[in-house]
Amino acid sequence: MAGISVILEAELAPPRLDGLTRDLMRDLGRAGVPAQPAEAPAGPGERGVMASVGTFVIDQLGGKTAAAVLDVAKAYLTREQSLHISMVKPDGTKIDIDAKNVGSAAVAEFLSAAKTVTG
Repeated sequence: MAGISVILEAELAPPRLDGLTRDLMRDLGRAGVPAQPAEAPAGPGERGVMASVGTFVIDQLGGKTAAAVLDVAKAYLTREQSLHISMVKPDGTKIDIDAKNVGSAAVAEFLSAAKTVTG
């Protein structure tokens, strides 16, 4: 699926990280930013498509959508200080977001410029 890949990392057990990822996706959806789980290939002995823990995809950013993503990210970074969010555009451009840089101009520029890549 093309779009902005979002990867969450935190000092949490995998089940807790998975729950945090699902909560973040739900809150983004409520803010008008649809997010879908990223697909991972099934492992040996598994069938079908698996969801990758801590990873999801956003189809578009920019304008009000970028502001919503930033607001939701700030809330989660405040709540979970070890959280680290990486976002990768289809062209490979990447930004890492954490509690220290979430309000930076570089993060805002990445989020607002992403619309031209995806939509």
